Amino acid sequence: MIRKQLPQGFRDEFGALAQKKEQVSRYLLTGFHKRGYTKISTPLMEYKDVFDGYVLDSQQGVYEFVDTATGNLVLRPDLTLPIARFLSTTKVKMPKKFYYLGDVLALNQEHRGNANQVTQAGVELVGYSSIKAEIECMLIISRVNRELLGGRLYLELSDARFAESIAEALGLTADEKKALFNALFYKNLPVYDTLIQQYEGNALYPFLECWPRLFGSVEEIQGELARIILPMTAQRIVDNVFNLAQTVESISGQQVRIDFSSKAPQDYYTGITFRGYVDGVASYIVSGGRYDQLLANFQEQPECAVGMAFDIDVLTAVADIDESQYDKALVYFEQEQWQAARELLESNDEYSVAMADSLEDARKLAKQEGVQLMIVSAEGVKVDA
Repeated sequence: MIRKQLPQGFRDEFGALAQKKEQVSRYLLTGFHKRGYTKISTPLMEYKDVFDGYVLDSQQGVYEFVDTATGNLVLRPDLTLPIARFLSTTKVKMPKKFYYLGDVLALNQEHRGNANQVTQAGVELVGYSSIKAEIECMLIISRVNRELLGGRLYLELSDARFAESIAEALGLTADEKKALFNALFYKNLPVYDTLIQQYEGNALYPFLECWPRLFGSVEEIQGELARIILPMTAQRIVDNVFNLAQTVESISGQQVRIDFSSKAPQDYYTGITFRGYVDGVASYIVSGGRYDQLLANFQEQPECAVGMAFDIDVLTAVADIDESQYDKALVYFEQEQWQAARELLESNDEYSVAMADSLEDARKLAKQEGVQLMIVSAEGVKVDA
């Protein structure tokens, strides 16, 4: 007999946590559908070259396979690029709004505490160039924050173009840019301080000195930058982020922070980026932004797009689910009361059949599942005491 645990980084799901995850997933998907999004599903296994341009964490790898008929395949580490692959091979009329639910897989090094299998639910708004696409994402996040997180989530805004604009103003070579960004993004401050010494006479040196600290509240970042003259391109980017932050703060008091010192979630991002966190939880709950080169790897004409994904596992762990909205019950009936029982079951999505042949066994099942028992009899329907 084989007795073997799952490989490290994967999971079996059972019981209360699995049920809560299902409720969170259902809440998100129902919300996306009600907002007019169209569901899209892509296969778990994809061509390896679909992910050209997708950068894994330096401590990660992909699950790769060789198919003699089709070439190298991988288990998808991302859901946006498979959707781009799908759109490039179909004639879906743009603009279009999609939603999805699925697992992504990446091979993490052992003992880092990261899962290799993560469930994501998200949206892709393809063909929308307006900043209103970002605002639509902010509205969705804010609603999740109010209804599942009690207002605890804060949004961290940035722009993928900001660091590049500074590098261009400094005239950095590719190697110089890589060294500076690595020291900045990974907060290797001794190396960073050494690297910026050569720019001590440059007009941007005061900015370089404070760059690693450019994360915090909107007021804090505005204060840090008030005494600094930025290149025109960088200043326009900063102004756009501040304007969006002001808009987001007006959405039911949504908390907003700014971070100009961190790397964009992916190299394919071309504009506004955002992550959502809850204090005390290291992993982000939602992540996304603008990528206006979507489809660039697949066809000559790219499409502007904004997208985001919720980490369902993290969201499930911190969400406040109101169990009262899920009035679950088992329904017990004898065959003679089938018509009345059928009407009750069909009119209540959270009710299910008590699959027991006696009232005593039905009571045991209800107790085991922690739900109420509805008894249908000739006298009518009653809740078991």
